[in-house]
Amino acid sequence: MLLLAHIIHYLLPLAALLSLIWGLSQKALYYIISALWLSLIALILHYQHSGGVIFGSYFDYNNAFLYSLNLIILATSLIYIIEHLRTVYIQIKNITLVAQILIALTSLLMIFNLCINAYFFNDRLAGSPIIQVALMEKPSYCDFKYIFYKITKQGSTDYLCPNYYGLIPKIGHLSVSPDFIARQLALPTKKQMLLLQKKKD
Repeated sequence: MLLLAHIIHYLLPLAALLSLIWGLSQKALYYIISALWLSLIALILHYQHSGGVIFGSYFDYNNAFLYSLNLIILATSLIYIIEHLRTVYIQIKNITLVAQILIALTSLLMIFNLCINAYFFNDRLAGSPIIQVALMEKPSYCDFKYIFYKITKQGSTDYLCPNYYGLIPKIGHLSVSPDFIARQLALPTKKQMLLLQKKKD
């Protein structure tokens, strides 16, 4: 079942991409609509598998790439279809232009978020977990109560603040690791972290 899910995750964006390329080259609207639906289905499947969140360990480099590819296909298809409507219905010219800009900006914003998330979750100490913490009060370094923490390959603690800038996340470094992070680490990981910190000092 898991193998089938992986195959579908690769086949859907590939089929959508081929359909989009053919549709754009031949100016065939039906192929572009097909690409839109295929990419939309792929995005929904990814979103369900991720647990309904963009930030998390599901979106590593591989899944972030596939999700970004589907987003690009979906956005391109939508922009083309809206452009087609724009030529047919001249009276909605301004509305369609705004819609195209919003689609492009939203897609770019989501892809940027996915790239930051993938970098944060992949660049960590081997065997160490990503720790998601719900704090009672917002810390000074993040205007959000739900924060992700990780132990880096150098043994230090980094965090990801999902909504630091409102729409995009922020990755930061803590000079002192919080006690609740150390308590949640397995003993081998904790020893490895302390060893790396001693070497650094």
